[in-house]
Amino acid sequence: MTKDEKQKLYTVRWYARERWGDTNSQRDVLELLTELLDPESAPDVRPSVSAGGQHLLWCPFAETDFPSAQSRGSYATGYPKGAVVHFTAGRRNGLKSALKYQTDQGYLYFVIDKDGNIGQNFPLDSWGYHAGKSSYPGLNGWISDELVGIEIECAGALTKEGSTYKTWFKTVVAEEEVRQVKTKTDNQQAGYYEKYTKEQEEALTRLLLWLHKNNPDVFSLDYVVGHDEVSPGRKNDPGGSLSMSMPKYREFLKRQAG
Repeated sequence: MTKDEKQKLYTVRWYARERWGDTNSQRDVLELLTELLDPESAPDVRPSVSAGGQHLLWCPFAETDFPSAQSRGSYATGYPKGAVVHFTAGRRNGLKSALKYQTDQGYLYFVIDKDGNIGQNFPLDSWGYHAGKSSYPGLNGWISDELVGIEIECAGALTKEGSTYKTWFKTVVAEEEVRQVKTKTDNQQAGYYEKYTKEQEEALTRLLLWLHKNNPDVFSLDYVVGHDEVSPGRKNDPGGSLSMSMPKYREFLKRQAG
């Protein structure tokens, strides 16, 4: 690749990250790509959602029109080895609000809203903070630089007051949206939790299976872990917000992956 070609690719990347919503920018990007590619060599093909091993850096079914997350560097493997499942421990205000908080705080992670929409504002070769002080067998002890974070909009642990269930910020949660873990099971501490919605669990599973299929040599379903597994005693997500414990969820994902 010549220096001029490389500069054109840098320009394409800048447009894609900073100006993609602008029609003129889209036109400029297409013109640059046409100069770099032989237009007669192959037809334009939209990235397939189902095809594996493509090593894409952006999830084809995620929403991406958000300010960029703060990257702290590139994964040593060029792609995450797995993922940490979180809950936001906050209100369900949608992707725009959740990702604004993410960028304001200097974090980096996917977000899934209550309807199962997925937000991504970083390429998958870049890592950023999301797990704090964490460790897990087989990893180097600084989880954020090896596993990507997935934050699911959900209040998480609840307090029962009489017949009422409340979040830490004093919002009442309907009983049908509450799950009780009666005794500690694997990573799930006993207590009451706001459930992930059906749409959130389906979106989480779809995203994780895609992350694995997109780069199966790097992303391992054995490294799909809960924040409460990598920071036991300090964190309690996903806990009972997920409909099964994390070890059972990993086995479920493997069955789905075939």
